[in-house]
Order: sequence, then structure tokens, then C-alpha cells
Amino acid sequence: MSSRTNLTREDWIQAAQSVLVKSGVDAVRVDTLAKELKITRGSFYYHFKSRGELLEGILGNWRARATEDVIHHLRNAQTSPQQQLQRLLELPFHGQTAREAAAIELGIRAWARRDKQARQAIDEVDRHRLSYIESLLMQGHMDESEARDRAYLIYAYQISLSLLHSDDTAQERLERNTRMSHILIPEPDLLPA
Repeated sequence: MSSRTNLTREDWIQAAQSVLVKSGVDAVRVDTLAKELKITRGSFYYHFKSRGELLEGILGNWRARATEDVIHHLRNAQTSPQQQLQRLLELPFHGQTAREAAAIELGIRAWARRDKQARQAIDEVDRHRLSYIESLLMQGHMDESEARDRAYLIYAYQISLSLLHSDDTAQERLERNTRMSHILIPEPDLLPA
């Protein structure tokens, strides 16, 4: 095995996410990762003090990529709240990237069912995502109560897409998503003034 130190912290986190997806959080071990990366454990300890710090890194990386970066990108797209919501609903259909993101999300959600730290991260991310969706609906002149309920429906629909396996073609999934977006996202002229 090599003692390469040119592996980055991000390399270790990505390897750990891969193991998390394949085998669950209990399999995320320094020895397992070192073997998979064909490197000695010394490189790990160059970047992390402990396995716990690596697990924190997984959660932080997921939060940044799957929430902060997405919201930042959508907000800076110079589009209307309705267009941002539409783009948000289209995210699960972005090919391999979307499938990988969904797999990581499912791995973290499974981990959170028995770990307080992961549960806290999930709760924070869920609140942040729901708040963002709710704010987009309210920008479209929807009252707060309806915006909160509709945001929950939109978010539940999005999460369910990663849970449900479908034999539908990509075209059939896209058509269903278009129909669902008409149900979930009201047209601007249908909103109360």
C-alpha cells in the first residue's frame, strides 16, 4: 500500500459516502476506506482526527452539496419563484448525478434512524429545504399557511422519487413530473393577489 498524502479530505469523504451507500454507516471504517483507496491509514489521520470527524465530514459535505449549493444555484439563476420551483422538481431527473445524490441521501436517512448526530443533520436540512420552498410559494403571493402545506407536499413528492423504483421510461417519468408540477405549483394567475 502507498502512503500517498496527495489524497484530499474530499477524497476520503467521497470514499466514505460510497461505503455508506453500499454497506451502511457501520461499514465506514478507516481500515476499509484505506484498503479501498489503496493507501495506508496515515493519510486518513493527516486529514481527520477520528472516525467521528469523518462522519461529521460526510454530513457537512452532504448538507453543502445537496442543499446549500442547490439553493444558492437556484436563487442566483435570475428566474421567477415558479421557475425555481419547477427546476427544483426537475432535479431528480438529472441522470446519474441525481441517482448518486439520492443514494447518498437514502444512506444518510437510514443512518439517522439510529444516530442522534445524523438525525440532527437531517432535521436541519429538512427544515431549510422546506423553508426555501415555502418562501418561493409566498413570493408568488400564497398565504403562509397554504405555502407551508404545499411546501410539505412538494418536498414529500421529491423525497418519494428517490424511494420509489419505477420501470417507467425516462419520458414517462418526465411526463408524470410535468403533470405533478401543475398540481403542486400553482400558476401565478391562480394565486390570490
